[in-house]
Amino acid sequence: MNPARTASLLPPGEWFWLGQLKYKVNLFIHIYLSTLGGIGALFQFLPAIRRKKMILHRLNGYGVLSCLIVGNICGAIVARRSFGGELNVQSAYYALGLMIVLSGSIGLFYVKKDTRRHRKWMLRMVVYFASAISGRLIMFAAASIITRIGTYYSIWRCDEVINLLGDSAVLQSPHPRCAAAGADLASVWVAVHSSVHDGPLYYASALRATHGMGLWIALLMHVVAVEFYIQETNATNRVRVNYALEPLNLNEELPPTH
Repeated sequence: MNPARTASLLPPGEWFWLGQLKYKVNLFIHIYLSTLGGIGALFQFLPAIRRKKMILHRLNGYGVLSCLIVGNICGAIVARRSFGGELNVQSAYYALGLMIVLSGSIGLFYVKKDTRRHRKWMLRMVVYFASAISGRLIMFAAASIITRIGTYYSIWRCDEVINLLGDSAVLQSPHPRCAAAGADLASVWVAVHSSVHDGPLYYASALRATHGMGLWIALLMHVVAVEFYIQETNATNRVRVNYALEPLNLNEELPPTH
């Protein structure tokens, strides 16, 4: 992501908080390290690397885990203000980050002790990590659905509203309280209608109303999916044979490892 274009790439209103130094620094660290970690994780499952380049596989694994741990810590800081910082959003991000870090740490613990368990926990880590992408897709779909329903709102602080609408527009909007003389903009909250068709403020409200739900649904879907995959592939799991990972054939005797 080009830092100069960040404000325009984020959903409307997000840069009001994330543009502040504390959040901006952590946002960029989170984006870059999570991207590097996600790309590196893909190479961990390539048989050519996993079987023939064990040292590369191991070093890349350490790099992936380091990137994701630091990236998730920074992401947890950003979550305080992401999409309004509502509790359902914060809790989803914190749960997701904790599951990713714990899965990766357990997988690292088993790397030399039990290859099969190592594989399972690393699969969990990568699939949990991908749920953030699914959560966004669910959010966009849900935002369109609640727009058609037409009765959903999210809560905004007045300084956030004015940041998107401007002072003169607020006077003519459904939120004149935000333009009242002497109003403390950081202490006045208003309900903003959620609609993807009615301008940046209302579009952002639709995303804010659905983001936490999208993350929780995506996380549940990914947990079920990875456990189903692990169960279905358990019979063909891979074990360490010398320095390579080979299929486990339950009908054949494994060759000696010494």
